[in-house]
Amino acid sequence: MSTTDRVAATVGDYLPERSSPTWYVLALALALFVGFSIYLSLLYRSFWLTGADFGSYIHMFESTLHGQGFLEQGKYTVRGPESSYWGGHFTATLLAFLPIYALVPSPYTLLVIKSGLLAASVPMLWILARSHIESDRLAGLLTASYALNPFLWSAWLFDFQEQILLPLLIFAAYYTYSERRYIAFLAFLTLVLFTNEFTTILVGGFLVGLVVVSFRGGRLRREAPYIGIAFGILVAVRMISGWAIGQYTDASGLPTDVIAAPLQPFVEGSRVGIGQLVTIVLGNPELIIDSVSVAIFDKVVYLVLLLLPVLFLAVADELTLGSLIPFIGFAWVFAGRDVYYTFGAHYPLYLLPFVYIGAVRVLARIDTSEIVDTESARASARTVLSGLLALVLVVNLAVGVAIGAEKNAVPGTNDHTEMLEEGIDTVPDNASLLTQNDVFPHVAERPNATFSANRTLFYRYQRNNQKPTPEYILLDTKLETQGVEWAQPVRTTYAEQFGKEYGLARYDDEVWVFKRGYNGSPDGIRGNYTVEPRTYELDDFIPNDALRIDGQLVGSGGGESTYYWYGPGTMLPPGEYVATFRVNATSAGEQPVANLEVAAGTTPRPVASQNVTDTDGLETVTVPFTLDRMHSNVEFRASQAGGAGRLALENVTVQSASGPNSSRGAN
Repeated sequence: MSTTDRVAATVGDYLPERSSPTWYVLALALALFVGFSIYLSLLYRSFWLTGADFGSYIHMFESTLHGQGFLEQGKYTVRGPESSYWGGHFTATLLAFLPIYALVPSPYTLLVIKSGLLAASVPMLWILARSHIESDRLAGLLTASYALNPFLWSAWLFDFQEQILLPLLIFAAYYTYSERRYIAFLAFLTLVLFTNEFTTILVGGFLVGLVVVSFRGGRLRREAPYIGIAFGILVAVRMISGWAIGQYTDASGLPTDVIAAPLQPFVEGSRVGIGQLVTIVLGNPELIIDSVSVAIFDKVVYLVLLLLPVLFLAVADELTLGSLIPFIGFAWVFAGRDVYYTFGAHYPLYLLPFVYIGAVRVLARIDTSEIVDTESARASARTVLSGLLALVLVVNLAVGVAIGAEKNAVPGTNDHTEMLEEGIDTVPDNASLLTQNDVFPHVAERPNATFSANRTLFYRYQRNNQKPTPEYILLDTKLETQGVEWAQPVRTTYAEQFGKEYGLARYDDEVWVFKRGYNGSPDGIRGNYTVEPRTYELDDFIPNDALRIDGQLVGSGGGESTYYWYGPGTMLPPGEYVATFRVNATSAGEQPVANLEVAAGTTPRPVASQNVTDTDGLETVTVPFTLDRMHSNVEFRASQAGGAGRLALENVTVQSASGPNSSRGAN
């Protein structure tokens, strides 16, 4: 036999037979891998992925590979952007990605890795299900239910995290256990525990369930040493995690603002450990009811949604219950953020493997005489379950698409995103730069780039440190990734410095490049400096003494100085402008019913105004004004001017006074 024939024969031993349904599973996994790799790459190009957590991982790998620090995140937290990720979470398996990233140092590498690992968990579940379930149809439908699970897709869309390893490792761990390959089981379980310290809570419950399963199966005497070793590994990993985190931070535990509101008054200090929370709850049992009752309807609904794709079968399994109960206890009693009990972000990657392991085990029992004692009854049960799982697949797919639509996860580049990329290029690569959450992934490879995604954490950092003074600050006030204006934390923090310590160096289409100490006139990102017209609709204004009626903000006059409405607190570059108020004013006399104002400043002061008496229907009223420097808080508002009558607002449009270059001004 030639070498080629021997290699072909060896490969053939590992490949499924041509008629095997495994090929369909592999095709599904391949389609998911390719589809999500492309989809996530397009979302990245569209500025849809964020710094927390995608950009921070890029920065971690770059800083580590170039010797600029160990897993530094570039994110402003209490510990600062130079802090290591290990100061908050311990993960050893994350380091396995470093050699791959070193070979192909690109953000796209991380997206392909993520899609590859999550797609690989699909055939791993198939192998597990097929080894337990007699019916290939049921095993295939359950695997497809996992592959199309909306919670899996939601986590797949959520940036990048080390938790992408968990489904593959957990499935492999239980498969090797079920095959009585205990050493391999312990190896995979160790990798699970070293992926993130939070896994110890779920794995601890899983091992308790394993003791019960082993006892009921009459295997406990044989398996006790291995389960005991597993518990020992769990304790060791917990100790190592605590030691490693302690090397990078003096503070440990959960911030008080992320725990449930009923528990917060009982916590002293800014952080608290799980052990302390347990002590507080045991000393005050009524807090359990108080915490669980917060948003109880949402908690129940999301738990039902988590279990629905497996037809609630998993609740009859000891392993699933053992792993879910600690998480649900944490999410429902201790946690104060809905991301836990709604299974948002990456948390499905912790839970789904245990849920589907439970479903596999329960379906396997249906094929035994312990539950259904005749072959015809078992066949009928399989048919019913197959139909229900097929229905679940359709629902899964529909919900998955709906989640993408709800998150506005529609990739697309346009002239504005191209403008933003050009604005990024105007900042020198080695300059210190502070930017917003959705821009950071595109500058995260730079050694001195930082970002803030949370105003509260930014302020906490400044309580113990001076306000950061980067050379450049880059904002995009037009970009709203996932419906969030991520520029807000940085914009609010530096409102007093913009136009003063930080001059506007370049501007175009709401892309702002500020430079520390810059005193000149701004330039355009593309040639001449211009300020585009912008229109503010009703949602941009805050009603004070007005109601929203038939698409207008409507208020009655008669008083003085009381505001009908105000807003939006926008940023405007220096220049000469005209604000055009589209209003309908009616007055019972000659006295003005309203005073239309343009105001600017931290506490906005009027810079221009125009009285309105009667417009004889819907008309435009113009208010010219000039800003001699950039302002970070500009309002367009109306106040009562003494006259009886009514004022209705439709919108406000702001544009340069004349010509594209007239808005150039001193900064």
